[in-house]
Amino acid sequence: MMLIQAVLVLLFVASTFAQKDVVIDCKANSVTVKWRPGLSWVQKVDPSKARLGSCPPSSLNEDVLLFLVWLNDCGFRRRMSEEKVTYTNVLTYGPDPELPPEPVECIYDISGKRTNLEMMADDHVFSMKLMNSDFSGPALSSMFTLGSRISIKSEVEEQGLQPLQIYLQSCVLATAPDLTHASQLHTIIANAGCLIESKDGNSTFLPRQKPSEIRFYFQAFKFALGETIFLHCNMEAWDHQSIGVDKKACYYMKEQRRWELLDDSYRSYICTCCDSACIKRTSFESGSSTKMVLGPFTIVEADQNNASDTYWTAEEGLIGVPVWVVVVTVPLVLLLLAGAIATGYYLCFWRGGRLGYRPSRDLLTKY
Repeated sequence: MMLIQAVLVLLFVASTFAQKDVVIDCKANSVTVKWRPGLSWVQKVDPSKARLGSCPPSSLNEDVLLFLVWLNDCGFRRRMSEEKVTYTNVLTYGPDPELPPEPVECIYDISGKRTNLEMMADDHVFSMKLMNSDFSGPALSSMFTLGSRISIKSEVEEQGLQPLQIYLQSCVLATAPDLTHASQLHTIIANAGCLIESKDGNSTFLPRQKPSEIRFYFQAFKFALGETIFLHCNMEAWDHQSIGVDKKACYYMKEQRRWELLDDSYRSYICTCCDSACIKRTSFESGSSTKMVLGPFTIVEADQNNASDTYWTAEEGLIGVPVWVVVVTVPLVLLLLAGAIATGYYLCFWRGGRLGYRPSRDLLTKY
């Protein structure tokens, strides 16, 4: 009888440790989930098998999986009523049918108030500018030689206390201000924020100085040489903590042969769709968006740019000096220098090396 009781106690303890343990901490825009999968005491937790929606765990500590994710990421579903907003997702652990999906839910009471994204004004002011190579000021010329850097800065004006983060969804070079009338097109950014030119050419995003600003450059290449061209961009502004497969800025790192997320390198897995198709999720969230056209500007051959009446920038050593002035001045200086050398040679050597030299009268009368 004592043996049976001991066995029952052991079974009770084992079943207690095997029970699923989920702790959910819902924050304003994110959620922290601690999960101990309901495995048997002989099984070890394998983090590679665990997922919260589409996201892997952030860490593993003593068989407890930790997930730190944004609510607009990992495939969370959002339901909204007049009084509350509900985010739902599921925890899964491999294909094992003995471990059914574990629900994760965050509920927010919005009765009598509006959500952050609904408080965003619809009249945000967007801007896009051509900058010099170090982004210290506007570009001094709209003409770029092959191989030079074309720098772009896009910005959204923040209104109120709600910080905004800007994203470039797509950018296309075209030979006309209207895409329908353009004879040539070239994609720079596509797939909801993938800088395609960083893989096919020479381009990258620069680290943000503030969330409401995004900067990138691309190297001038042979596209509609000598013609006026325009950059057409679709841009969006969202809550500054809003990052996802459809709200991202990704660039390709050629040495590492992988895509990198500008705002959080640890979440670069969001950029893996850049080589295929980034599917935009259906969402009730609403940000601000606009379409802008930058231009005209021109890409030319190097000698073609030198022949034109443009100005050199401070980076090239001269400020505000027209090229034609240099072209005229340099030969004139060389000509004067050659004349001075010839005169000196005549006075010093041809005439005997002294200014007061007179030819011999005998020699003159002899001939």
